[in-house]
Amino acid sequence: MASSSKLSHAASVSNTGVPAALPADALFEVLLRLPAKDLCRLRAVCRSWRALTYDLHFAAEHKSRHAEPLFAVTFRDGDARGVAIVSLSGQVLRRIRFGSDRIELLLTHLDRLFVFRWCKPSLSAWVLNPATAAPLTLPGLHSDEFVGTCIEQRFDFGPYVMHNCKTVTYAFGQVVSTGDYKVLRISHPHPDNLQPQLCDVITLDGSSQGRWRRKQNPPGPMSEIMEYLAVNGVVYFLDYGLMEMEPTSIAPFDLDTEKWMPTLRGPEPLRSVEFGAIFGRELSLANLNASLVIIDNDFFAFNLDLWFLVDHRRGLWVKMYRLSVEQLFCHHPYPLLILDDGRIVFSNMGKRLLQCYDPSTGNLADVLDIGAMGLAESRSIGVYTGSLLI
Repeated sequence: MASSSKLSHAASVSNTGVPAALPADALFEVLLRLPAKDLCRLRAVCRSWRALTYDLHFAAEHKSRHAEPLFAVTFRDGDARGVAIVSLSGQVLRRIRFGSDRIELLLTHLDRLFVFRWCKPSLSAWVLNPATAAPLTLPGLHSDEFVGTCIEQRFDFGPYVMHNCKTVTYAFGQVVSTGDYKVLRISHPHPDNLQPQLCDVITLDGSSQGRWRRKQNPPGPMSEIMEYLAVNGVVYFLDYGLMEMEPTSIAPFDLDTEKWMPTLRGPEPLRSVEFGAIFGRELSLANLNASLVIIDNDFFAFNLDLWFLVDHRRGLWVKMYRLSVEQLFCHHPYPLLILDDGRIVFSNMGKRLLQCYDPSTGNLADVLDIGAMGLAESRSIGVYTGSLLI
């Protein structure tokens, strides 16, 4: 009730104290119909409109009315590089510039983005709120045991950093119960070094004053280019090549308790299968509508199976989709999300395309040519779930 009263006052009184021409409810409805990009410009009209469009209730209602999926991609404009928020229909809603250095994105499904620079003498990474364009730089990115020159590397699986023959992997997620954003860091020693892998966590409190906290070491040796993904406040690590577990086993880390959880076994039909490029069959992880998914890509059979984790405690997986790789026209198709009508949005970042696949008909359609828009300098992409108003 208090929020509604506040909105009514903001909508009905201008910055001069003169009643507005439109009733409060009518103005509220009119502004709700406008896209976020236009509303951000209209904030300059008067104080009351600015207050209204910054109100949490208005922003939440606007987000529910404008539910089209949004994506974060990188771009290059002359010497300037940055991050763009683009809708599935092809509207560029916001461009945020960072300078001349090439940047990358960690794959996330959040209202914040994890951004890092490519090939810098010293690593620079930050968490970005696209609504405010305010970056939060990670403090004390390396602990004291890392000294010397740092050379950053990037693979499709995420960012890791070489540092005096050591590498570091970063994962970013949000705790469901509290809404806290946390970054998990795993330090990999050189293979010739007998030191164990180390695990640290930092909570982002809106400032650069946080500190890394040492946590229990990973349950087994992990490689620098392992598959990992944060879903519902848990970071899942899949490393079927090097971890001392069965090929489909997953090591989960709970960002809430900041502890490693019991090993999660993969789907039973896959546990005895040999995976890897030499076997023509690879596994990867995806987040589809807040569910952890194992992607079983069989290059020889031209099949792509999507296994959904439906019960973490019981380790129950269900294969909900079998797709034809030939139909997808892509050697490494990656599913980003499932639309309300059942179509699956795939990223084909080799061609800088977003495509929609309809499982009921087998039809595939190009829906967004990111490359033609002058975006997607790199192959990294994120799903942006926030509102550009706050």
